[in-house]
Amino acid sequence: MGAASNFSQGWSERTRQAVLKLNVARLRDSIRWAEVERSPGSYTFDTPRTSWPVRLAGVPVQITLTLNWGNPLYDNGKTPHSPRALAAFGRFAAAVVQRFPQVDTLEIGNEVNGGNFVNGPVKTAGLSRRGRYHLAMVRAAADAVEAVRPDVTVIGGSTHSLPAGFLWPLLELPGASAVKGLALHPYTTPIDQLPEQIGFLRRQVRAARLPLYITEFGSQKAQRAADDLVRGYATLAALGVAEMDWYPLNERGDGMIPLIGRDGRRTGAGKAFRLAQSWLAEWPVRNASPDPFTFVYVFGANTAVVWGAPRALSVDATVKAFDATGTRLSPDDLALREDRALILRGPGLLGTGMFGSDKPFRFGCTPLIADSFYQFGYPLAGKGQAQGDPFTRSLRLDGHDIPFEVMPGQQRRSVPWTPYLGRPDMINLRLMADSMLPDFGARDGAIVHRYAASKDRRLHLIATFATSARSTDGISVIVMRDGRNLTAQAGTSALRIDRHLVMRKGQTLTVAVSPRSTPRGDTTRYRIRLFDEEKCRDTSH
Repeated sequence: MGAASNFSQGWSERTRQAVLKLNVARLRDSIRWAEVERSPGSYTFDTPRTSWPVRLAGVPVQITLTLNWGNPLYDNGKTPHSPRALAAFGRFAAAVVQRFPQVDTLEIGNEVNGGNFVNGPVKTAGLSRRGRYHLAMVRAAADAVEAVRPDVTVIGGSTHSLPAGFLWPLLELPGASAVKGLALHPYTTPIDQLPEQIGFLRRQVRAARLPLYITEFGSQKAQRAADDLVRGYATLAALGVAEMDWYPLNERGDGMIPLIGRDGRRTGAGKAFRLAQSWLAEWPVRNASPDPFTFVYVFGANTAVVWGAPRALSVDATVKAFDATGTRLSPDDLALREDRALILRGPGLLGTGMFGSDKPFRFGCTPLIADSFYQFGYPLAGKGQAQGDPFTRSLRLDGHDIPFEVMPGQQRRSVPWTPYLGRPDMINLRLMADSMLPDFGARDGAIVHRYAASKDRRLHLIATFATSARSTDGISVIVMRDGRNLTAQAGTSALRIDRHLVMRKGQTLTVAVSPRSTPRGDTTRYRIRLFDEEKCRDTSH
């Protein structure tokens, strides 16, 4: 667990002291090539921006160093791409790791699938060619570093989001074995969707074999950043991620919540970071979640991180409860929330059957039985429904039901950078865990969620839809039981369907979303939930 510092932009003794107080075990930072090699073949680390690792000598911190920008001596300072510039880049990488023994990981490139951190021919090339350029940089650095410090791990990929459509072809290229790990910045993935999206990325054999380095992970919401840090760390640790670096360590002015404020004091995220270092990072973790709506990650034998859909939580006298910043909570009013991490500490939390009536902590009943967000997944090839998804998600196109296909994300321009459900012949159509765009071009269509009742039930349907402010005329939502309309709403304002239903075994409930006269701007945040009204009447549940 580390933090993204910016000593390469100027030394700060206050920030160094904060690193010590926070017990930061790893820093992710950079050194600019152009500031070190000012004449060909001569490497001078003589400024605070290029020698900052020396000032951390004696501090127990390892460094993941990002090498990205070009040098005016080669390729006119653009992202290196010619054989001469690539060879020089490799020599620079070797010089850096020889100079600074704390550097044990090199991240080559930074968000290379975007437009902010590449330039020149590498930027103007298509996505497939950009992958080749990036791999050439990784190979140049890896070959040179291997000769002088074979203990250094060279990682690449270096993407914003989780774009399998960009990464998979890159990993199939000749020489991709030079990439010893994938650097990822999953900013666009909700925390509770990380297991699904990382699981999808790992469906490719080469990606499955590589360790993942989350070299940037952060939050823009001050009130939620501490919870995001703990929830994100617990989720990623259980997924076997090799490294997670919170961005940023200190204030950057970009809206991301730092660990340290401008006054040098810890923010809520900083308190959560210190707590995670002390209580979580040193222990093995396992996912002990009892159902799709409740998240339980157990660290060691005595600590659990929990959150999820609203439900009661009770603990016995041996368990202490804390919030994400380490503040002790009263055991009398504990309850789960979707965006709030609770930390439970006490003897014997680890073990099977830990949720029984005689166990250290117990969850109350939840009537929730289906949730379009929590249970969203990516069907395997040839399957119309993801494992564990209670909804069949499909298209109704010109009166016919057509299955979605899984789009890997950034497989072409102008599509999401994460996996989604869509069709290759409909570039704008998309369905994700929390949003959809019902754009079928000139054809008449709808995005359909269909639930089949496995037994007689009294259900409560709550479905919400909020179109983008850019929507021209909004969307139309129709709810049907066995093909007969029950209710319909339309418009650009937020839509909410709240309906009590009696469902017989074998009956289907369908929610269909379509554009009105035009799909322009119809990106829609949505959620469809079903509650069993009789499930929690029996207190034994």
